[in-house]
Amino acid sequence: MLLVAVTACADDGNDPAAPGTSAPSTPATTTSSSTPPSESEIASEAASAMVRQYFKTVGLVRQDPKRPASDLDTVASSTQLLAQKNLLKRQRADGLHQTGITKVVKLNVQSVSLDDPATAVIDVCWDVSGVDVIDRSSNSVVTPDRKDVGWTRFTVTNGKWKTAPTDGWRVSGGSDLEKEPCVGS
Repeated sequence: MLLVAVTACADDGNDPAAPGTSAPSTPATTTSSSTPPSESEIASEAASAMVRQYFKTVGLVRQDPKRPASDLDTVASSTQLLAQKNLLKRQRADGLHQTGITKVVKLNVQSVSLDDPATAVIDVCWDVSGVDVIDRSSNSVVTPDRKDVGWTRFTVTNGKWKTAPTDGWRVSGGSDLEKEPCVGS
């Protein structure tokens, strides 16, 4: 099972990069005419908004040991939810928590399918240079060789597309991409 760099932990249980929050959302797609957005545009915007909310929610849960792990259910599903809950459980058992925020530097929608379930594939360039993971003694457990900027390809699904085209999206998977860091990071 592939886990994304911004959410996976190293084999030693230390977390190299923890999602925190996102950059401001991209404005809605507009056209010069009054043509309403297509279903694919609606799906693209809703899935992108969920990815940003995912980063924010994961960061908040990992920063505050009193926040319930069930908060993750609102932004993730499938293998991504399982990976996040397992990481959170290990982190909390080891007395670790996150400080700082992850920045979403760039977000590119690669594809949208409105089949059942509706699926969007979204590449995210993230920056964790402002994120630390500390132990009970307030010592950093982040390794000096951590990559602070990178790309992850997320799969975002919505099994309720027909009844909840904007509200049913969840990040269901992710894998790291070998790409040059994005500009502006």
